[in-house]
Amino acid sequence: MMQKKKMNPTEQHLAERLRQDILSGEYHAGEWLKQTDIEDKYSANRFEVRMALSDLSARKIIDHIPNRGYRVIKPTDREREELFEVRTVLETAAAKLAVQHATETDIAELSLLVEEFDRAIETQGKETLLNLNVHFHERFYSLSGNKLLAQQIIEMRERGLPGRRGGWNTVASIRASNEDHAQMIEMLKRKDSEGIAYIVYRHLNRWREFTVPEKNSGSLLKKAP
Repeated sequence: MMQKKKMNPTEQHLAERLRQDILSGEYHAGEWLKQTDIEDKYSANRFEVRMALSDLSARKIIDHIPNRGYRVIKPTDREREELFEVRTVLETAAAKLAVQHATETDIAELSLLVEEFDRAIETQGKETLLNLNVHFHERFYSLSGNKLLAQQIIEMRERGLPGRRGGWNTVASIRASNEDHAQMIEMLKRKDSEGIAYIVYRHLNRWREFTVPEKNSGSLLKKAP
């Protein structure tokens, strides 16, 4: 079996920049990604762009359509429900493992992230809040002690982001999300496995309840480049 070529730092940086722009909504679900446009926008050469697109396709953030090109994933409603179901299983399991492994230092680090997020609600934009949110969840699930499980959770989460909006439309909804984070930390302190599983389940379904499919994201109707 032929091994995939390892990306160099420049290619990794491009893939990460493009990934962040897709997940932040700069590119719509179903939108075709024209390689020449990416070359111009990110000051990259053709080979770097191809490597970055191949990497994001492998991570299922974009789709590769043979003989047509690449487009941002656009999960169907059923696929989104299945993603949430899988995430619920994985994240509640990881949370219970985190209860077993979290140290006082780990809990202190998570608490600082919650405090930073709370301050940022009043002073920073949505992009900063999204990055802080990602940082919290990645740190939290790393406490499971299972790298494969933590990586699967991250990948499942990212696959469901394109084309979903509305979860953080108000300051109140953003604060509610961070309050869930604070309660997750409290369950870690108490070593309460069932309590943390419930908070994680509620957190996931709060997001599902208040997000809706992105309107006019039907870029599938556009011709491929």
